[in-house]
Amino acid sequence: MITPIVTRRRMLVQGGGLLLAAATLGSLAGCADPAKPMPAPTLPQGQVWNLLVDRLEVEVAYVAPRAAPNIDHALSPTPTQAAEVWARQKLIAKGAQTPGVTARFIIRRASIIEVALATPGGIRGLVADDPAFRYDAILEADLEIRNATGFRDRQIAVRQDASRTVKERATYDERRAVWAELVNDLVDQMGRSFDQAIPANFGPVLTY
Repeated sequence: MITPIVTRRRMLVQGGGLLLAAATLGSLAGCADPAKPMPAPTLPQGQVWNLLVDRLEVEVAYVAPRAAPNIDHALSPTPTQAAEVWARQKLIAKGAQTPGVTARFIIRRASIIEVALATPGGIRGLVADDPAFRYDAILEADLEIRNATGFRDRQIAVRQDASRTVKERATYDERRAVWAELVNDLVDQMGRSFDQAIPANFGPVLTY
């Protein structure tokens, strides 16, 4: 059973950069089990951004703890891998008007944490199918434009939050679907935030 997803956004302009924050809350029936690969991630949709830069660099600054309560390292693909796919397919280096200009896409956080929920005991516990776990995910990424000297001319920072709850009696397929939708939702909402911010903030380095 899937409940509708509610999304909240807020925008802040700081200095020369645009900071976007988005939060998504929802729930799916299922229980996480990373033993087998999840369905393939959804490929990026919509606008491809042609940037007047000599190259695109994708940097993973996030280091997964690889220990409880984090479970992101056990997914396939991980949120980090899905975000990298988005960057390499959506951000295209078309050559700089001034030599040495570089675009940098930095993944600063791509975590999913498991939170055990209280479940009823007694007779109710025998018949109820209540949520048993909640998975809280955070994806933070920056897109920067740096000149030949390494100075950062422009920056967009995006943060995306999403949650899913899973029930005790979920089937195996439902468990895998939870992971796939959570990762896809994180990257999709991140992409929407960048798609909104790039034309507003990166106009001088865009070409069509």
